[in-house]
Amino acid sequence: MFMEMREDLGTAWRVMARPYEFLMGEAASRGTREVVRYYAVLSLVLAILTPLANIAGFPSDVVHASTNAQMGAYKYAPLVEGLTGVSRHLWTGVLTLLLMLAKLPLFVAFFHAFAFLLGGKGGLGASLRLVVYAGTPAMLLGWVPYSDFIFGLWVGSLYVPALRYLHGVQWGRAVAFVTFVMGLQILYVVLTGGGWLIEP
Repeated sequence: MFMEMREDLGTAWRVMARPYEFLMGEAASRGTREVVRYYAVLSLVLAILTPLANIAGFPSDVVHASTNAQMGAYKYAPLVEGLTGVSRHLWTGVLTLLLMLAKLPLFVAFFHAFAFLLGGKGGLGASLRLVVYAGTPAMLLGWVPYSDFIFGLWVGSLYVPALRYLHGVQWGRAVAFVTFVMGLQILYVVLTGGGWLIEP
C-alpha cells in the first residue's frame, strides 16, 4: 500500500512539473481504478494536512480554501462538533475527505457534459482523468496557508490542456470555457464575501 502511495505522489510531481507531457502521454494509459486510487490518496493527504494547518493557527474560511470540499468542511465541522462534542478539527479532516470523494462523480459529469458540448470526443474515462489530474495542485497542496488563489489558477490552467489532450477540444474553446467557469467562481466569492461559511 505504501509503495502505491509513493507511486501516486511521484505521479503528482510529474503532473505539476511536466503537465503537458503527462497529459499527452501517461494520463491516457492510466486505468480507472488507478486514477480513482490516486484521487483518494491525494484527498487523504488534503484531509490530514488541512486541520493540522488550522490547529497551527492559520485561517479556515472561503478565502483560504483551495477546494469545495474544504469549504463545506469549514462550514459543517462546528455544527457536528456541537452535536458530538468531538473537536471540529477532527471533523474538518473527516468531512474534507468525505466531500472530496462525494464530489468526484459530480465534477466528472459536469466536465463530461461540457466537453461533449465543446466538441470533445473522449469518454467518461477521459473526463475522470481530466478532473483528477487537473485538480492535483489543489489536492496535494491545498492545505498550504494563503495560497488558495494560486492553486485555483494553477488548476484552471491545467483544465485547458486536459480538455485538449484528453477530449480533443480545440484550444480556443478550452481556454474560453475555463476562463468563463473560473470567472463565475471568482464573481461568486466577491459577491457573497464568503459569508455563508463558518470558521472551525
